[in-house]
Amino acid sequence: MAKNKKNSIIIKANCGGSYMKKILVLNGSPRKNGNTAKLINAFIEGAKVNGNEVREAYIQGMEVKNCLGCDSCMKTHEGCVQKDEGMATIYEDLTWCDVVVFASPVYFGYLTAQMKTVIDRMWAWFNLPNNFTTKKQMVFISTARGTDYSMAKDQYNIYSKFMSWEDLGQVLGTGKEDEAKKLGESIK
Repeated sequence: MAKNKKNSIIIKANCGGSYMKKILVLNGSPRKNGNTAKLINAFIEGAKVNGNEVREAYIQGMEVKNCLGCDSCMKTHEGCVQKDEGMATIYEDLTWCDVVVFASPVYFGYLTAQMKTVIDRMWAWFNLPNNFTTKKQMVFISTARGTDYSMAKDQYNIYSKFMSWEDLGQVLGTGKEDEAKKLGESIK
C-alpha cells in the first residue's frame, strides 16, 4: 500500500500495470477500524481481483470544512472559495476516478456528518467546466446498529439521481463482508 502526496491511500493490484477501473472510496465513518471499514476492506479485496486501482479517502482524518452556501462556485465556475487540503485531495480523486464508493455508517437514520459535508462540498466540483456532464458509477456501503437503512438509502438514491451516475450496487449491513467482496469483484 502506498500513499500519494495528498495522503490518500492507493491500493494497486499486480496485473501488469493495466487497470480496469479507477475507484475512489469515500469512507465517512468516524471509526477508522469499525464495521464500515470491514466492508470497505472486503470490497477493495474484491475490486483488486480484476486489476482495479483503488484510492480510499478517510474523511474523518482529513481537513474538510463545511459548505458556506455562498454559491460562488455556481457563479464563477472556478471551484470552491474554501481552500482546505482534504477537500482539494477529494476533488483531484473525483476527477481521476470512474467509480465513487460512498461508505458510511447510519447515524440517526442518515449518512454521517463527515460524508454529508463532503457531498455538500462536491457541488463546487460539479460546477467546474465539464464536471456536471461527467458520468460516473457509484456504490453504497453502509452499516448500522439496527436494520433500517431506508432514510440513508433515500439520501444515496437522491444523489444518484441528481448526479445521473449509475448505481452499481449496495451492501447494507454489518457482517456482510462476503457480499461486499462480491460487489468489488463485479466491477470491471
